[in-house]
Amino acid sequence: MKTLWTDGLIFTMNAEGETVEAVLVENGKIVQTGQKDQLVHLADQVHSLQGATMYPGFVDSHIHLIGHGEKLAYLDLSMFTSIQTIVSTVAEHVKKGDWYVAEGWNDNKLVEGRPITCNDLDEMKETPVVLKRICRHVLVANWKAMELAGVTKDTPNPIGGIIGKDEHGNLNGLFYDEAQQLITSHIPAVKTEYLEEVIKASVTDLQAKGLTGVHTEDMAYYGPYTVPLEAYRRTIGSSFRTHLLRHHEVFEQMQGEEPTEFIEFGAMKIFIDGSLGGHTALLSEDYSDSPGVKGVAVHDQAILEGLVKLARKYDENIAVHVIGDKAVEIILNLIEKYPAPVGKKDRLIHVNVLSEELVSRMAQLPVVLDIQPMFVPSDFPWVVDRLGKERLTWAYAWKTLVEKGFDCSGGSDSPIELADPLLGMDAAANNIYLPHQELTAFEAISLFTTGSAKAIGMEHVRGKIMSGYDADFTIVDQALTKETFTTSKVLQTIVNGEIVFKR
Repeated sequence: MKTLWTDGLIFTMNAEGETVEAVLVENGKIVQTGQKDQLVHLADQVHSLQGATMYPGFVDSHIHLIGHGEKLAYLDLSMFTSIQTIVSTVAEHVKKGDWYVAEGWNDNKLVEGRPITCNDLDEMKETPVVLKRICRHVLVANWKAMELAGVTKDTPNPIGGIIGKDEHGNLNGLFYDEAQQLITSHIPAVKTEYLEEVIKASVTDLQAKGLTGVHTEDMAYYGPYTVPLEAYRRTIGSSFRTHLLRHHEVFEQMQGEEPTEFIEFGAMKIFIDGSLGGHTALLSEDYSDSPGVKGVAVHDQAILEGLVKLARKYDENIAVHVIGDKAVEIILNLIEKYPAPVGKKDRLIHVNVLSEELVSRMAQLPVVLDIQPMFVPSDFPWVVDRLGKERLTWAYAWKTLVEKGFDCSGGSDSPIELADPLLGMDAAANNIYLPHQELTAFEAISLFTTGSAKAIGMEHVRGKIMSGYDADFTIVDQALTKETFTTSKVLQTIVNGEIVFKR
């Protein structure tokens, strides 16, 4: 059956301001675009937009879909502004003896001006409690959790991680980057049935936000990768496009898995460093507010090189978490030594802190940049203290990167930030902290349409409203501009030609 979408403003995203009157869809594909009077006689049914505005389907290029779903159901600590309130609220939720996990605390927002420690959680003596920082690169565990994990003040730091201690050398409950696994490996594994419900809730919420798909990374955090993968296979039908990055720990194990039209397998995901908020993003010079601290390298050089070689062995690209400039330098050295397979591009995720030299090197390589516009309103103004004003020239430099011709995609990194793509576009286009790095409205929308398609090499079939492309659309109540991103409402979300959300 052929369906015609018309009677509204339809932006193709092929070029700035380019619109068409009508879009003819059949079997999940765009058959033709053009004028209504030329296409209406070809249609079996007509969907009137009733004056609304249609865009190619919005896609979040960096999210943790399961984590987003869990955030919908669990206590969200990101809204709390004091340690006392967090502790009292968590105490109301814990069940004696059962592990309790929540996330989202942000010491930059806490009136105490410091991280939570195990001593703050001392009243919960019989229940193991783990509270993850908003960046997910730091957690705090209470004494019971550390006892069950067998961690003492004599436990050595693992490679790529730090066990926090106070000025007297005693444990303070903080675990940074890879050290988190000393605790999280003891949390009872979840079941597939639980993950099914979480994924369903997450997808429903994301569809209501106008998202037709996401690129997500969930394969190494819920027991064997087969557990979350089976949950995806049981849950994802034809109403959401899910591109699964493969964590380096399970990448080789997953080589025999068959993708489907709506569950795709992507690059090897590698972490090079941590976060600026936790002082674990890897910088070439000391943090301005912490002399002597440059961050944490998640892997030593030999292991990291082995991971890149493993990806190349399977003719695959890599998707690399790099926030600090030193982290970017480290991975560029390896990409230059072991180039991406012909026809594929490596993905650099976040690239918060750069330099002119690094940008010049990146320009010589087949890379796409996966940026998170929401990091700006979230990280400023405190990040100025972390980096100092001089490094801001090449920090969060979205406009500079776009002008230099880099392919950039837009992600939220939810549950760390809000998953609403309209808020992400607004953050990219309205930047009060770095106004010279503001994107135009078209550039901001491109991050979540053509940019996300380019990030996975699907720009020939996704991200635009053109003949032969997937019939994935996001319909909003008005044209998106710098002034309307935050006031616009998603009216419908269409995936594979079918309406999956309607307000």
